[in-house]
Amino acid sequence: MDPSSGIKADREKNPQQWNKEWEAYLAKKFKPLPSYPDLWFLSDFSSQILGQGMLVSTEERRKELCIMQNDLAQLVAVARQTDHLDSKWLSMSPETRAEYILKGLVISSRAVSDMDVRRQLCPETTSTFLQRDGGKGFLDLLNTILDTPNGEAPSEELRAEPILVSHPVFDGIWHIGEPCPAGENEAARNVMQNHICVSRNFYLAFFLWNTLLNMYGMSQNCVAIKLPTSFNESLREIKNLEGFAKAVLSTKDGKRVIRENKSTYSEAERACVSCSKVSSQLPEGMNFLRCSKCMGVGRKVMYCNKDCQLNDWKHGNPPHKTICGKPYAVPGEGPNSIPVQQSSGSSGIPPPDPGFIRSPELVYQLALLQDTPHISYVLTQPYPEPDHGVALQYREGKITFEIWKNRAVRNGDRRAVAMMCDMLEHSAACLGMSKARLMLQLSKEYGIPVSELAELCKKSEKTTDIEQKTKDIDRLVAELYASLNLPD
Repeated sequence: MDPSSGIKADREKNPQQWNKEWEAYLAKKFKPLPSYPDLWFLSDFSSQILGQGMLVSTEERRKELCIMQNDLAQLVAVARQTDHLDSKWLSMSPETRAEYILKGLVISSRAVSDMDVRRQLCPETTSTFLQRDGGKGFLDLLNTILDTPNGEAPSEELRAEPILVSHPVFDGIWHIGEPCPAGENEAARNVMQNHICVSRNFYLAFFLWNTLLNMYGMSQNCVAIKLPTSFNESLREIKNLEGFAKAVLSTKDGKRVIRENKSTYSEAERACVSCSKVSSQLPEGMNFLRCSKCMGVGRKVMYCNKDCQLNDWKHGNPPHKTICGKPYAVPGEGPNSIPVQQSSGSSGIPPPDPGFIRSPELVYQLALLQDTPHISYVLTQPYPEPDHGVALQYREGKITFEIWKNRAVRNGDRRAVAMMCDMLEHSAACLGMSKARLMLQLSKEYGIPVSELAELCKKSEKTTDIEQKTKDIDRLVAELYASLNLPD
């Protein structure tokens, strides 16, 4: 069962019902829309978790996708040359194809703990898509991944970079290929988008691989591989960040993801970075060789022998001599630079953007929040009336309000202030504060005329279902965090 997607059926006991629920979930999630909400929080979230752990995780996933696509290409090349794979697939009855597809999905999703999370990113894994045109949907997906548009045998040349399959709705939801909005961290946004794309494409290739293996009566045991970084160090890296990341970690889903990753880590094995041989395959009494220079930057790069070490040094992906002993860098920041996490310290309050001057009222608000970090916001009253702290309790509201607040205190974003006003209105009413008084407070704190703020709030009420938007953002944040698959 997968709480984040709402799948309740047991995958092993009732795979048909399990997949039926998955198909309904994916059909609803990837319903085409005229436009998609701006993921302005993507840079906030990405900047907070962007560190060596995140960069190592992204790089290792890129490598694993290359290996998976190369293996898939070799399998398909043989099947097309010796067994007329495409015509064989199309000649099957829909029921037979459905059996192979279901088996491939079940095997793929049970492989390691985060595979169901990756399927949430794959609208192509439904019978509507795969069985379309008499089974051509499956072959179309296969040809796109292998870059064989005419169904030819894939190239035998090993890929150094993976092919990333696009999907219009997925790309729209995550704003793939769109310019980064002004004022946001483009490097952090790009790293996270690439991480999500690679995760999704690995599931697609892995599903095709398992389906074809099953079709030819073969199978393969899967072993979780430990990444070359420390799980505890990566977790500490995230836990020390500002309030929003802490809010994600403290949710039920966030804690569940950490537990699952710890469980996966305990079962995972070290592997040779050159030949992928795992520790259990080494001869008795033999241990991996380690790169001492990489140990100095917190990376555990393992080799089963000198030959593998030399091969990786010269011909690795990338050649190890180009990265040995160097921290991974954010693309565009230089080959040896260490990415800086844009943390605001233990208070969880981000610094103001250049040119934005915080009002005395906002400075006072932030001082109150620093003194009482468990409070979401403080509703201030004229002296001698007491101020009231508001602590949002429900998970979706707490995380979403934190995002709006961080955006507002950074640059006075008017839309963010209007959304904060909407979310605080109920609490204010319970404390005897009118909406007019609440808007006056926010107006003074963020320098927005009351009339403009009132118009923004009215427009927000007309065009946005707050509860639904909260759930949408919470779902996307949960996917982002779960997709990190914290380095072990």
